[in-house]
Amino acid sequence: MRRATLLMFLGIPSVLAAQVGHDPSRSPYRTLRHGQFFGATGGLFRGDGGQLGVAPHHGWSGGIRYDLFTNGTVTLGFATSLARLERVIIDPNLPIAFAAVDTVEQGAFFGETIIQFNITGGKTWNRLAPFVSAGLGVVVAGATPADESGFSFRAKMTVAPGVGTRIYLSERLFLRLEARSVFWQVTYPATFRQSPSTAPNQPPVLAAPAKEWLANGWYVAGLSYAFRRPF
Repeated sequence: MRRATLLMFLGIPSVLAAQVGHDPSRSPYRTLRHGQFFGATGGLFRGDGGQLGVAPHHGWSGGIRYDLFTNGTVTLGFATSLARLERVIIDPNLPIAFAAVDTVEQGAFFGETIIQFNITGGKTWNRLAPFVSAGLGVVVAGATPADESGFSFRAKMTVAPGVGTRIYLSERLFLRLEARSVFWQVTYPATFRQSPSTAPNQPPVLAAPAKEWLANGWYVAGLSYAFRRPF
């Protein structure tokens, strides 16, 4: 009797262990087996161009991106993009009502380093891998010959926090969906803060300070494929 009772108690832990958890093949979590990805991106860039709309602010982008999973939680990315963005041409010599004389396209190159924090670590949940990110980079814009106002937007530092998710289509292929905010600072020329020469009694086109921080929305989708780790 004692022997039977002892065997029964010894068998309880194994029974309990069998009941805890579930079949790994049915788990919603999957371990990521690849850590190096290269892909293409496309995006919609939306901003307001500042108070006068003279900064590049609306258009489409396309680019490439490389990602390296440094560990399960952190991913380091390098991205470049080319964009065609709209901006407004201002003639500060005209009264405010007529100062916006044209809308033109301006090419822009974006280069940045991105650190990404993976919420589910080195795993996916139901093929999803959500994340938050922060990018630091530079935007270099082309010249716009039509602008003779003295305003210049050439090279600017950018800071870009973001949030999004990766959707794994297979172990090697994922779709990235991300919403980002791109911050940069613009400086307005002195002519914007002087009364227009054609109407000296009218207020200047800009009564605000000479510098302004702008926040631009950037909605990006991309497709990436896994390659062998470089080390």
